[in-house]
Amino acid sequence: MIIGKALLAFALAFLTESFVEYLLAVPLSFLKERWPAVEKLQIKLYAGLAVGVLMAFQYELDLIFEAFGYQAHWIGFGVLLTGLGIGRGSNWLHDFWTVYLSPES
Repeated sequence: MIIGKALLAFALAFLTESFVEYLLAVPLSFLKERWPAVEKLQIKLYAGLAVGVLMAFQYELDLIFEAFGYQAHWIGFGVLLTGLGIGRGSNWLHDFWTVYLSPES
């Protein structure tokens, strides 16, 4: 079952990264022209994290529990961590999978 959940996490990470980039490109370029300091706020990063967490909660996706069988005291904590991973994007999630969750590791 971990493979299915991991594939879902990868798909959500890819969608989050792609759509946040696509949907915020024009508004952010408009804002950067008027207020150059907007670039320092890293709006895309935080928007991606928020969308990733929202998606993880929507799908009740907890990769830590799925991979290791350990559940946090607050059940939503694992989902929150998974959502933050999804929000970081597919490259980061791939690195996490390769190092910690891969059957070869």
